Order: sequence, then C-alpha cells, then structure tokens
Amino acid sequence: MARSRRLYVYAIPYVIIASLQYPFAKDGLRYADPLTFMAARYLIASFATFLFARSFRPRLNRDTVLMSLFTAMSTLLWIYGLQRVSPAQSAVLSFTMPLFAIPITAVVLDERTSRLGWAGTLLGFVGVTVYGLTLAGSGATLLGALLTVGNAVFWACYTLYYRKTRNQDAVTTVGTQLLICGALFALFAPVTFAVNVTPEFLLDLGYISIFSGFASFLLWSGMLRQEKVGRVTTIAFAVPAMTTLIETIETGVLPGPATLGGIGIIFLGIYISTIRAPIRTKMGSEMRAEPDPEATFHSGHQP
Repeated sequence: MARSRRLYVYAIPYVIIASLQYPFAKDGLRYADPLTFMAARYLIASFATFLFARSFRPRLNRDTVLMSLFTAMSTLLWIYGLQRVSPAQSAVLSFTMPLFAIPITAVVLDERTSRLGWAGTLLGFVGVTVYGLTLAGSGATLLGALLTVGNAVFWACYTLYYRKTRNQDAVTTVGTQLLICGALFALFAPVTFAVNVTPEFLLDLGYISIFSGFASFLLWSGMLRQEKVGRVTTIAFAVPAMTTLIETIETGVLPGPATLGGIGIIFLGIYISTIRAPIRTKMGSEMRAEPDPEATFHSGHQP
C-alpha cells in the first residue's frame, strides 16, 4: 500500500505536467515560429539537465547522435502538426507510438512479438482509422494528422534506438540528446525566424522546457523505481485522456461518440499490445516477453 502511494506521488504530477504540455505548446506557436520555439525549448532543457549530470561534457558518439536525429525529426513533425490540429488530437495521435514500435521492432531489431501483441496493434490501428475519420469535422487538417502520426513513428524509432545507449549515464545522454536537438533547430531557425516575446510566450516556453522537458524526466524515473514497467506504461496512457478532458472543459464542446469510440479502441489496442505473453521460439520453446525498462523510460515522453 505504501509503495502504491509513493508511485502516485510521482504519477499524478507527471500526468498533469505531460497533459498540459500540448496546450502550452499550442499557445506558444502564436508567438514564435516552430523552429525557433523548439530551439529555445531544447537548449533550455539541456542546460537544466546538465545541472544534474555527473559531467558537463556532452556524450558524443554515433548512437547518441543518431538517437538525437530521430528525436529532432519526431519533434519537427509534432510541432508542425500541432499547428494544424488541436492539443487533444495531437496527444491522442502522438500516443499511438507503441502501435508503431511493435512492427518496427520486428523489422529493425528482428525481435519476435506475440500474437497478442500483433492483435493489439491491429486493433489500435482500427481505432486510429475511426478517430481519423472524425477529424475532418473538427477543424483539423489531414496534413496535421499525418504529420502527428509521422511524429509517432519517429518517436517509436528513437525509443527503440535508445536501447543502444542504455549502458551510458542516463542524465548525460539525455542532456546531450537535448543539446543536439536544440543545436539542429537553432541552425535552421533563421530561415523562418519570428518571435514576439511577451509574458505569455515566456510562460509557454518555460513550461515546455523545464516542466514537460526536464521535470518529466525526473518524475518518470521516480515512477519506474516504485513500480513495474508495465503498470507505469499503462498510467502514461492517462496523458492523452486528460488532455482531451482539459480541452473539453476549455471549449465546452463534448467529443462525439465516434471520437470517444476511436480513442477507446486505440487505448484498448495499446493496452493489449503491452500485455506480456509467451512467445514461441523457432525451437518450439516458450519465452516470456519482458519490456526493456530503459526503452520504456523514454516511451513516456513526447520528444
């Protein structure tokens, strides 16, 4: 019981912080172009992370650089997609990431997935289709939805690729990852540079840099120290649900039955796909699929 209470000491603020990052990021786009906004976000988050690292020296190697490139591409698609969809739609479509992780793992890493995992993935994609059909009538654009789903694909790629860096110091690796992303966005920011520095913009920037960037890292780590990975991952699915609730309260518009049905099917598919089930090997024996704690650590964060 005490352990469960300790888990929710981390889980409740994590879900709140991660859910609010979508409306804060959406609002920030009113004051700055996407490239400049993300450049500032990542550079600030990197500095904050290195304050808690063992060394201020970035860890530059092939694996860390490639992982950072996947992160930057995911973020690029996410922030441009967010210009064209609502915060709730962005959260729901972004959190389809686990559905893409399973086929990518099978193809890239040649890892076996249980039939239950594949069934959950297929069910999840059915939910994505149902949810996608409802977007046209909500003001969202097809391009925005496609960009956001593309973000989920690259999010899955970088999450899986993190396994190659799991033996490195986590804080230094994340700090380096954030620094590289910030540098890449800063390199191209002059092309579209546009910033209106207001108190509202500084609030938006501070939130997505410090809270949804740096603080979420600490809270997610704390959750993993308190509970099994599977349960912690399931808790993370509350983020898009809460983002949808926040948007409903703000706008006063209730999601339609088809929208809620699509979201429900997506979450059910993700939940089924994360259930551990025996996987039969080529020799006929059974092995238990164990989630990778380090990979799952990063799967809880929107890049």
